[in-house]
Amino acid sequence: MEQPINILKDDRVECISVLTNMEISDYLELVENAYKNKGGIEGQRQSLKTKTAMSIRERMVDDIGRGTILPPIVIGVVIEESEYEIISKQTDNTSALLEFIGSRPRQNISIIDGMQRTTAILDVVKRNSLIQNKNIRVEYWISSNTNSLLYRMLILNTGQVPWNMRRQVEILFNSLISEIGAKVKGINLIEIDENGNRKSPGSYQADKIVELYLVFGSRNYKVDTKESLADEFTKLDFIDATAKKDFGEIFFGVLESMCKFDSLIFNYKPESNDENSEGNEDNEHKAENLVKFKKGKDLFGSQTARVGFIAAFATEIFGIPGEEKTYEEQQKKWEEIKKQMTMFYKKLEVYNDDQISELLDYMTLNQKVGKVTTKVGDFEREFFTKSFRTLIKEEFRFNSLSPCWRS
Repeated sequence: MEQPINILKDDRVECISVLTNMEISDYLELVENAYKNKGGIEGQRQSLKTKTAMSIRERMVDDIGRGTILPPIVIGVVIEESEYEIISKQTDNTSALLEFIGSRPRQNISIIDGMQRTTAILDVVKRNSLIQNKNIRVEYWISSNTNSLLYRMLILNTGQVPWNMRRQVEILFNSLISEIGAKVKGINLIEIDENGNRKSPGSYQADKIVELYLVFGSRNYKVDTKESLADEFTKLDFIDATAKKDFGEIFFGVLESMCKFDSLIFNYKPESNDENSEGNEDNEHKAENLVKFKKGKDLFGSQTARVGFIAAFATEIFGIPGEEKTYEEQQKKWEEIKKQMTMFYKKLEVYNDDQISELLDYMTLNQKVGKVTTKVGDFEREFFTKSFRTLIKEEFRFNSLSPCWRS
């Protein structure tokens, strides 16, 4: 049975903090889905792979068995905005608040600080099931948007062992993906093991969208999602971004804009050349490999193009990393871009195939990206970032993207 201790409201990032005591058995049931989705502790922090770190965790297991009191484990709970408005006015009704938390779908529950402690607790329970009856301290962070919880996570872990930034976001992966699915019109998130060609516009693998979220927050097309985050300046940029109240909503808007662009060009197919099509199949296959962008769906079928699109918008709206634009400046710029995009997309809606072909100018694009033979991914990310920044700076006035590709 949970026992509320304290309730506070964070007005900075619109969160409600609820500190409670609860039985270990209840806690493990609450976080079972969140813990399993992260694959346990492996990969959470690189130091856990060292002999010293594993020894420390074994000491934690022993201490828990002896009745030690652990620091509060922090749980993130994402709810609807309408629900948040209601409960934020009822923070004095602790029992109702805890009942409300307990009724939340488990996919909306995330462990934002305490994966190591959870692993240790599970180890102890395997050795002594009676431990389940003991109490631990749990702090809930309740918010209507994922980026507020990510902000809390980044702050909680600042100064500790460096985390892989992607791992940090993936802790909130389910909540983030659910929020994107609900708020981004025209998007279809597919599982990582669903390979093959895209069958519809706005279809992207969910883990690729997580990377776009990192790109948007850091305002950097080159986000290293495999190594530890050693660049503290990048981390500070991301903390600054996620602290902004409208950060998530702007990201969703930019993502929706990309889906719209994708839908307008998706069905374009170049006219086939009958003479070439009758040639040797091996030669045809080699030719296909040389031409990366051929059909309309190919542009945003490329992660490098998606990264460039998102990075360009983030930079134009928030400024380059290290630049401090005011909230009013950011909002003004975003509103200007939205109006210009709306006019641009209305024009594209009535384009025929010839006009779409002229717009995309794949001949120039393929020439530009086909020259590079080393570090192709990094080159293309930078290339598309500069290209889409040109489109934004020129207020979407082009009938052809050729000037963008040449910029």
